[in-house]
Amino acid sequence: MKVFSCPTQDEIGKFAGVVKAFPWIWQGKVLDVGCRSGNLANILAKTNPNVRYVGLDLYPPANVVGNLEAGLPFQDKAFDVVVALDVLEHTNDIYKAFSELCRCAQRFVVITLPNAYELKGRLKFLIGKKLSGKYGLPPEPPIDRHRWIFSLKEARTFVHFRAQHCGFKVTLEGCLIGPRRALIGRLLASHLPNLFVPQYLVLLERL
Repeated sequence: MKVFSCPTQDEIGKFAGVVKAFPWIWQGKVLDVGCRSGNLANILAKTNPNVRYVGLDLYPPANVVGNLEAGLPFQDKAFDVVVALDVLEHTNDIYKAFSELCRCAQRFVVITLPNAYELKGRLKFLIGKKLSGKYGLPPEPPIDRHRWIFSLKEARTFVHFRAQHCGFKVTLEGCLIGPRRALIGRLLASHLPNLFVPQYLVLLERL
């Protein structure tokens, strides 16, 4: 499996790693679904100042406030590239959400998904800790949470099948690792991805 690395451990580093993984696609109009702070726009501006960025999320400061599960408020093929980084696992209807990403993409879709079966997560389960604050059963209803727990193998199978169903192909895929894993992590991720890959990164291209 191809290994992509991030220059830093924070959100900016992750965005930079994603952009660097597929440097040829960032042109035209880019939709960032689940954009959070919109920091992807800053990375894209350094790569190609002519990129027209639109960020969508449930709350401001997104350019467009909307809900992926309710349907994206855009026409078919409205964007050259549609990005959804750590978004699909938050949706109740992951199948509809995936289809919406593809519907709005003219050329490419970029997705990251977490691998809950990574060794770090398994060890947390073993000693009785939560995977993260996005899982568990809090006493009060959470604003946001992960709805799905899946392995890297399941994520790949899901993406390959749904991509074909939506008229796309998997052009490039791999794992996304932080700088602390860049040396030994690269070797382990290549040979034992289900144990040592924290993030699945995939590029889809319309057929």
